[in-house]
Amino acid sequence: MGAAFLALGFFIILNERYSIETIGNRRNMVKRAVKENRSILGRYKLALSIFSIMLGIFCVVNYIIF
Repeated sequence: MGAAFLALGFFIILNERYSIETIGNRRNMVKRAVKENRSILGRYKLALSIFSIMLGIFCVVNYIIF
């Protein structure tokens, strides 16, 4: 379960920063332009991804300890 939260958090962050474009038969990761003033939705996504990563780390640590 912890790995799923970690993957979700990193996926949200990477999805905000990069886009995948197909050129021919290859897929390339292209960095998106940085917006100076973020919308409320962007801030919510960032907070949600950080919370998801922290929850994933705690789940993995809990699994290791117990």
